[in-house]
Amino acid sequence: MDETLREILRKNQYFEEINKNRFIPQYLGLIVNGVVVYHVNWIDIVEKEIIFMHKDIQTHPIVSVVLENLNSLMIITDEGIKQVL
Repeated sequence: MDETLREILRKNQYFEEINKNRFIPQYLGLIVNGVVVYHVNWIDIVEKEIIFMHKDIQTHPIVSVVLENLNSLMIITDEGIKQVL
């Protein structure tokens, strides 16, 4: 699942790949498994987990989900909500 998710984010126009495990969303609002999460500055994919981070809170994630439990990922854009996964 982690390689599949990396490939999806690489190909998605709303995400910039920084390195193999880090992606920056173009917009700060995401919807993860139906829950709105704001102020996501970057996403890390590590050890079968996806971690959503904020630049001012680097000691712990604002959201963390085990990849096998990730059912949906959407991004809130100027044109509306776009499905990523």
